[in-house]
Amino acid sequence: MKINHILLGLCLVFNSLGFCQDAAVDAYQDSLQNIIDSNVSKSVKKESLFLLGEYLVQRDPDKAELIAKDLKDNYIKSDSSEIRRNNYIFAASHRWHGDYKTALDYYKDIHSFSKNRNDSIDIAKSAHFIGTISMYLGNNVESQNMLLEAASIYDRIGTAKEKARINNTLAGFYLNVDQLEKGKQQYLKALEQFEVLQDSSGLASVNANLGMLYTDLGDYEKAEYHLMKQKEYNVVFPTLREMGFHHDFLGLLRQEQNRLDEAYEEHLKALKIRENLSSTYNLCESKIHMGEILIKLKRYDEAIEQLNDVFSFEEHESLNQEERAYDLLAEAYEKKGDYKSALGTFKAYKAMTDSIYSKESIEIIAEKDALYNQQKKDAEIALLNKENEIKETKLSRSRAIMIISLIGLGLLAIAAIALLRLNKKIKSKNETITKALKDRELLLHETHHRVKNNLQMISSLLNLQSKYVKDNNVLEVLQNGRNRVQSMAILHKNLYVGEDLNMVNIQHYFEGLVHSILNSYNKTDKDVDLKIDAEKVIMDVESVIPLGLIVNELVTNSLKHAFPENIRTKPEITLKMTEREDFYTLKVSDNGVGMQGELIENSNEESFGQRLIKSLSKKLKASISITNDNGTSVSFVLPK
Repeated sequence: MKINHILLGLCLVFNSLGFCQDAAVDAYQDSLQNIIDSNVSKSVKKESLFLLGEYLVQRDPDKAELIAKDLKDNYIKSDSSEIRRNNYIFAASHRWHGDYKTALDYYKDIHSFSKNRNDSIDIAKSAHFIGTISMYLGNNVESQNMLLEAASIYDRIGTAKEKARINNTLAGFYLNVDQLEKGKQQYLKALEQFEVLQDSSGLASVNANLGMLYTDLGDYEKAEYHLMKQKEYNVVFPTLREMGFHHDFLGLLRQEQNRLDEAYEEHLKALKIRENLSSTYNLCESKIHMGEILIKLKRYDEAIEQLNDVFSFEEHESLNQEERAYDLLAEAYEKKGDYKSALGTFKAYKAMTDSIYSKESIEIIAEKDALYNQQKKDAEIALLNKENEIKETKLSRSRAIMIISLIGLGLLAIAAIALLRLNKKIKSKNETITKALKDRELLLHETHHRVKNNLQMISSLLNLQSKYVKDNNVLEVLQNGRNRVQSMAILHKNLYVGEDLNMVNIQHYFEGLVHSILNSYNKTDKDVDLKIDAEKVIMDVESVIPLGLIVNELVTNSLKHAFPENIRTKPEITLKMTEREDFYTLKVSDNGVGMQGELIENSNEESFGQRLIKSLSKKLKASISITNDNGTSVSFVLPK
């Protein structure tokens, strides 16, 4: 495949040079038309016509051109910036029809007008269009002059999007003159810029161009990747024009992969789309590629018919397309055995090639490219010189500041001596305070230790007392009381062994509490599957005391009632506590037989444990919810 196939992708540049996508709703067009048809001032009607013409220029080029003629005849004064704005509509309408020669004349008028007005941005914008169209038509010297002019302006004052677009176009130009590596680097630079901008249209264009580049370089995996990325971005603003590009480019890739039948189908899809669109340039591209694949499929007569059609479109007269068509026609005639026709078309191909890639034009391109690079380097050197001047100025200021600073340091030294004396007094007081705090901390540790020991003694007394009790109800009351005391003893143990005397790690506390309850019922981890999840929850001691008593009651209740002897599944008890910005959530659940009725009710038959949970929840201002689904689950929401 010849490298000028990459030139195809540059058509996508036009979709990102300032015109809307087809995805916009028709309501916008209707609203503008209603304003134009209504009784409004001439200035409002004029602006509405401009907006409608710019909106329709690629949707309905004929109507856009009629609007531009109406503006020119009835609304625009001579020698005004409105002529330039209207010429953009004229130029674009001809461009979308594929009439590149007429469009080029309009863009050149805009370029001259903008130069007379010293309007740098419009000079760059029109030069960008002129450079792109000249490249299509095979005038590489003119194309380079205009593109480098636009690039130099955008380097100074362009937006990020304008810089990305010109890099995308320049990449195509370098590929067109066989500077593959330079073109690839330029495309990758444009891709990075469009990704930062999150510009879907630009990303679709540059991915399509990279797909064609990697196809020519033989890296089919990367080519496929970029063409598929182009398809993804086209989904954001789907149009037939973009799908035509996708199928055409994919067909070229399939040709290089020697998947000829698939290539033919892709090119046929592109051709059918483009036969219903306005651009004859894109249509000719499809006919050239259909001719190429038909030759490979040995369908020479069909190929010749498609290729001869390229010369029947006079709107754009692209030298690049005609050169490629002559080259393929010569190949088709030769393989068909018509050597006379093959020789004639080959001579036409050589003449066309010599006119496009003459030695003189190549030298001019190289010279202009070198000049542009030198200008960029000169600008960078000038910027460095300016920065050096600024540094010298800053250095002079720094010397003055240094002198003033030395004087200030002398004054600070005097102040420092005074502060040092004051600091000694403060340090002495701080040492006294620190000692008092350590003594207080030691006292609190000892207090928690003694409280824990006292509670442990009470628990042991209750345990001892229970050995002399024969009544099961009384024994159960003593056991429950012992567990409640033990829950508070474990809390104080966590406090005196921890670093913080006021805050409790709930994970460690729950683990000790639940294992203590299991021991009191002669059960181990082998008997009951425990799951405790409260790793990141830290609470103050005042809240933890009632919380521990609640957990004690619920776990005890599960062990006593949730798992009768005939249950087959292994008992499982889960405690989960989470923390949010304004509240905590505690959930205690088991996989037992479930509860008969509500745990907490306003009735005269509620147990002491139920009343205790109700009372403690009220103290914590917690709301309670109970569910019975494959066991019992009790949830508490505690405001902070």
